[in-house]
Amino acid sequence: MELQERIAALESRLSDLEARGGIRNTIGHYARGVDEARYDELMSIMTDNIVIQISPWWDKTFEGKEDALSFFRDYHSSFQHPRRWIANEHITVDGETGKCSADWFVVQSHSGQSYIGWGTYDWEFRFEEGIWKITKMVITLLTMTTLNQGWGMEQDRVMPLPSQPPGQ
Repeated sequence: MELQERIAALESRLSDLEARGGIRNTIGHYARGVDEARYDELMSIMTDNIVIQISPWWDKTFEGKEDALSFFRDYHSSFQHPRRWIANEHITVDGETGKCSADWFVVQSHSGQSYIGWGTYDWEFRFEEGIWKITKMVITLLTMTTLNQGWGMEQDRVMPLPSQPPGQ
């Protein structure tokens, strides 16, 4: 392989690694932004035309930054003291766009009751204004239960809350 080809290959690999690192950074800002109600931070990592879909519990779609922000505000008014962990990220990058699928785990409270939950995220990103921003987020809720109820059940793994879910 000629020197110019080797340099081009290294530059391509470096660009891919930087993009993956930027996407991971955005995911970290998202987790802290949601957990700590940092709405300005959340707004800064979303594109203007962001789409957020949540299933199966809410089966609702939020479109645009303002709609997304209302979802996050409603979520934070329904759940207190959330702390989420995001793992098993699978990131792909294609130029100025990227995708990531990951698993999430959250502990939080609602009306004085401890909740534990997990599911998956499927994100789409766009490199915009020097950072990777979320353009689409699909949140799939696999389990949401109280510590008292446990998570060993085979069916009805998402418990209904005594009040309306966020955005309803």
